[in-house]
Amino acid sequence: MFFLSKPSKVLTLKWVSLFTLGILVMLTSFKSHAHSPKLELFDSSGAQAGPAIILKSDANMTLTGLINHVVVKQTYQNQNPFAVNARYVFPLPDESAVHAMTMRIGERVIKGQIDKKVAAEKKYAEAKQAGKQAALVRQQRANMFITNVANIAPGEQVIIELEYQEIIDYSSGTFTVRFPGTITPRYHVTQGEIDINKESQKPTNSLPHGWLSPVYSTQKNDDKPSSQFNLNLDIDVGLELVDINSKFHNVNIQNTAFGQYSIELNEQNALNRDFVLEFKPLQKEQAQAAFFTEQFENGERYGLAMLMPPADNFIATQRLARETVFVVDTSGSMHGQSMEQAKNALFYALSLLDSNDSFNIIGFDNVVTLMSDKPLVASGFNLRRAERFIYGLQADGGTEIQGALDAVLDGSQFDGFVRQVIFLTDGSVSNEDALFKSIQAKLGDSRLFTVGIGSAPNSFFMRRAADVGKGSFTFIGSTSEVQPKMQQLFDKLAHPAITNLALSDENGNSLDFWPSPLPDLYFNEPIMVAIKLNNASNVILNGQTAQGPISINLNTQAGSNAKGIAKLWARQKIKSLLLYNSQNAVKDEVQQLALTHQLLSPFTAFIAIEQTQINPIAEQTANATNAVPQGMAMRLPQTDGQSKVHIILGILLLSGFVLVRRFK
Repeated sequence: MFFLSKPSKVLTLKWVSLFTLGILVMLTSFKSHAHSPKLELFDSSGAQAGPAIILKSDANMTLTGLINHVVVKQTYQNQNPFAVNARYVFPLPDESAVHAMTMRIGERVIKGQIDKKVAAEKKYAEAKQAGKQAALVRQQRANMFITNVANIAPGEQVIIELEYQEIIDYSSGTFTVRFPGTITPRYHVTQGEIDINKESQKPTNSLPHGWLSPVYSTQKNDDKPSSQFNLNLDIDVGLELVDINSKFHNVNIQNTAFGQYSIELNEQNALNRDFVLEFKPLQKEQAQAAFFTEQFENGERYGLAMLMPPADNFIATQRLARETVFVVDTSGSMHGQSMEQAKNALFYALSLLDSNDSFNIIGFDNVVTLMSDKPLVASGFNLRRAERFIYGLQADGGTEIQGALDAVLDGSQFDGFVRQVIFLTDGSVSNEDALFKSIQAKLGDSRLFTVGIGSAPNSFFMRRAADVGKGSFTFIGSTSEVQPKMQQLFDKLAHPAITNLALSDENGNSLDFWPSPLPDLYFNEPIMVAIKLNNASNVILNGQTAQGPISINLNTQAGSNAKGIAKLWARQKIKSLLLYNSQNAVKDEVQQLALTHQLLSPFTAFIAIEQTQINPIAEQTANATNAVPQGMAMRLPQTDGQSKVHIILGILLLSGFVLVRRFK
């Protein structure tokens, strides 16, 4: 037996030759699999999802007065050679009142029934197990829903129709309709828990119980959308409109009659961003109030009021000194266009400050970074310092909003100036309820204004955070909107609000109205409030301004008739009950409201079951996909098969390098 104290050059060359041959063999074995990219599906955590199902979606809107009636049709096409169960996690507007569901299989039409959520889920599971075709629609968040369809046969189509109503937005003389196209992936907070027995910390994920993540399609080498989408909007407001503007999509617009307009989406890749349509009436004067009424089937009367303060109350008002705190989300979900929009918004907001103002900037992901440990006077020196701070902001890390809230809200009261917190984020979080409670507990005398950044932000979080924070929500969907949107926001914030708002009848009796409590009322920013009228012939709005008390009188008998107000009232009441109370405390009341008015809620669901059994029973779940939001650099695995070759090649070359170095 003998030993080589040092390998010869011949032996080293032999090792290198064998290693190179190994690489060639590996490349050859992958060649047949790597020549063509394929569509793969991943959930928001990057985990690969199951087989796909083709989905075609249609949204048909009818807008009358302040109410938008919408029918969403989801067509599920099973192109697999086996039966599947379909699942789709999808967005709807966060203020939508979903009140009807229908399942269509060929010529058969099965009307969905509202039921308690637990009972509906049990019925669906039993039908699926028995081989029956069934559909279940649930609400995961106010703006995130789940459709399950059981036992779709090979080659078969199943159509699910959902109906909802919403109150359209009105601000600065402009009406806005918004339909979400996709969902920005949510960040699930990881917290530390102390194990008393082991005296150690372990991370736990705050993923909500029963949470289902959306599934996303990534297809780098093919621009063809994985899902089809059509949208039509009919407007009948009885007024000639000007400046009808689709903000982010191409549309066809027809003026079919006086005051009637038909808008049709004219674009293929439409689902990777929110659809936003704005329009203005031709009349130049600002609307001061609008009132609509409905007689419900049980005889009760409901009203929908748009309340706006008279503009002349604010024109001569002296500008208030302000402390403005800008809080900007720098988490990974903001990477790309969203971060660019946020920075532009901050730069423009700084240009609107004057020497009477003080300010600060806070960036956050999973770490909070303060520009200054105290507010700074808006001097030229401090503004230049702020610009350098903004330039240095980079999008990375998780969306830990709680830390940012702790840094800006501590329950303090402020005298002599207004403290306004402006929160710029895409709202990519799943722990919304905990954040709402934190804002409510620590708001003090501050006011919280949220600015939604990106092509598909989480408006559920931002709108409700602004409600609890007694502020308002602004949506910025592209860089071209930064300047006008921020200018509009700052013009509003520079004037005093009407505070301490309350509604009563002509006799001073309080009314059952929602949202409740009413938020502060700002110039050009009306409040839409749904009211249970009982026998009230007049509704009185009372409030306090910087000039003294204000009172607005609305005659309920003069209101225009409209359908769906009762459901919108119930939807607003459910929203407020859940926003200001724990779910367990209001579960029975919310559940009864939802059942009475046939609404989806956290405790109710729609269920439809076809009694005919198919054969064989589906054993796999196919996922209908969402598009990755436009401009978002989503860190998902590669779909191109060659990426696997590159990874293996890199590992082999690195190993070979180490091996050669070792034998030198």
